[in-house]
Amino acid sequence: MIILVCAIVAGFVISNNPSKKSESITLGLMLPLTGDYSAAGQNMQKGMELALDQFKKAHPEASIKTVVEDDGYDAKKGVSAYRKLMDFDHVDAILMLSTPVIDAIHEDVVKAGIPVIQLGVQTVGVADDNIFQFSPAAEAPIGYLAGYLGHDPEFSSKKVAVIYDNSSAQIDFFGAFKKVYNHDFTPLIVNSKNDLRGYATKIANENYNGVVIIESPENGALFTKELLTVDKSVPILAYDAQLQTGFGDYARILGDANKINGAKSMWFKAGKAAGFQNLFKEKYGQEPGFLADFAYDMVNVLLKKHDNNTKTWIANIQKTNDPDGVSGSISFDDKGVRIQPMVITQVKDGKLVPVE
Repeated sequence: MIILVCAIVAGFVISNNPSKKSESITLGLMLPLTGDYSAAGQNMQKGMELALDQFKKAHPEASIKTVVEDDGYDAKKGVSAYRKLMDFDHVDAILMLSTPVIDAIHEDVVKAGIPVIQLGVQTVGVADDNIFQFSPAAEAPIGYLAGYLGHDPEFSSKKVAVIYDNSSAQIDFFGAFKKVYNHDFTPLIVNSKNDLRGYATKIANENYNGVVIIESPENGALFTKELLTVDKSVPILAYDAQLQTGFGDYARILGDANKINGAKSMWFKAGKAAGFQNLFKEKYGQEPGFLADFAYDMVNVLLKKHDNNTKTWIANIQKTNDPDGVSGSISFDDKGVRIQPMVITQVKDGKLVPVE
């Protein structure tokens, strides 16, 4: 009887102490590890792996399996990667980056009902559902940049061209810019890399002296290189967030980031990243690459808000309010889109520094 009573009491204590319950999670990491955004995907993978290491150290009772798939920042490839994660690996949640992929799978994701945290902008189907966008809506950062440039007489008084990629995210960004920038400009849409040289020549020959670049990091860097080659009186350059995310591409393709000193761009106000930077350098022997800090925070939000009930897990993520994220403060609006303050940066001595 004594043994039976002890067993019953022990069972009651365990069942009423969920913090002792072992977590078992299969996590899908779907990233562009090849293609134009491969550098971003690879840096994100490192940031995620670091966060997983730290979480497992703090929660040795947790059982977390990760499955990594390359979506190539391509809708077709991404759909195949998603189906494998769902049908074969049976993942409990997905962390990802690629805008064309989330746009292609969003209906299936909502039906599946698992938590998905996506860094890139979702251009269709944004709603109060199980998909969380870990960057602000396009209107916020691009609108902020457009408003800044529109109120800067040094820029808005110029003859301005806006060059942007023919992809869902960049088209969305361009639309947000057009909505806020209340001065004349010439739109130039890039359908392939072959367009870059022609547009650079057009800007030089027609004396444009202000250029806004809304392109992938590689395309933006290649266009800038072409422009600097043909236009000796360099226009005032302004970039969206891809200058920050792809600064390594600019330094590599231009040979020296000092070539674009004075260029301005927008970015998100930084968080408390010193500890993260030290941990990253200790693990990888290098400074964190662009977006690694965002990826680190994505993992922490997902795992720290975990609940065995999927609907509760999603509700917990929605309620996130963390002012101390390494990528900046973290909270979501009523559609699951991140709310984050902006800052304008400028290239000085080959480095990006805040101007506000």
